[in-house]
Amino acid sequence: MPNEKVQQEDWAQISRIVKARFTRITDEHISSMNENLDLLTESLQNAYGFTKEKADNELKKIKATIYNATKAAKTGVPEKIVYPRGHQQM
Repeated sequence: MPNEKVQQEDWAQISRIVKARFTRITDEHISSMNENLDLLTESLQNAYGFTKEKADNELKKIKATIYNATKAAKTGVPEKIVYPRGHQQM
């Protein structure tokens, strides 16, 4: 997707993970990207010698991590726990 921009909240999470995992990407790099994932992909390619496919895959993993974390947080604790037969409650 050309010039793919993300929501500000998602960008904050993505950039935080990118900075932690890919230390060659600096705050200055992140600030100059204006929430544009294409520019982030290019930065990963330039800083680490990744192919475009590899950089895209890294960002997909990061987005999946964020999605899974937010999905798990939204589900919460079930109201009623159903125990299998023969299983004792603690």
